[in-house]
Amino acid sequence: CDMPMKPNAIIWGALLSGCRLVKETRLAERVLKELIALEPWNAGNYVQLSNIYSVSGRWDEAAEVRETMNKKGMKKIPGFSWIELEGTVHEFLADDKSHPLSDNIYAKLEDLGNEMRLMGFVPTTECVMFDVEEEEKETVLGYHSEKLAVAFGLISTVDGEVIR
Repeated sequence: CDMPMKPNAIIWGALLSGCRLVKETRLAERVLKELIALEPWNAGNYVQLSNIYSVSGRWDEAAEVRETMNKKGMKKIPGFSWIELEGTVHEFLADDKSHPLSDNIYAKLEDLGNEMRLMGFVPTTECVMFDVEEEEKETVLGYHSEKLAVAFGLISTVDGEVIR
């Protein structure tokens, strides 16, 4: 397939994400090499390959990628999520309990999770750390920064109000 331009890190990153969806580990390994050449400092690319190995059931390779990151002193920078309410920006990290309303935020997430499970929702936990129990994997997914921000928005606004 010919492209009108040379692929950059964004294009390679999108392809790497696609590899996870179809569990294409061989192509993912090649894509990671291209990404390392462009962004040798980007730990997120290594994490993505580790996740691809995990969803493919290749736990040893996933662990090797994480070990490589450790040897290189690489750590994935945690993602933040923000929400603005009444002119104030509120920032959240995954599993963050520093917000003054964190008890209410976590209670809202618990309620939403229970409601979703009653409707038949089952979270996809394949690429969450492979050395923890399934219940703990669901907990990790349940308190992601975006979910905390949305839950805060839900408890801090009236029904029908737009959350951004």
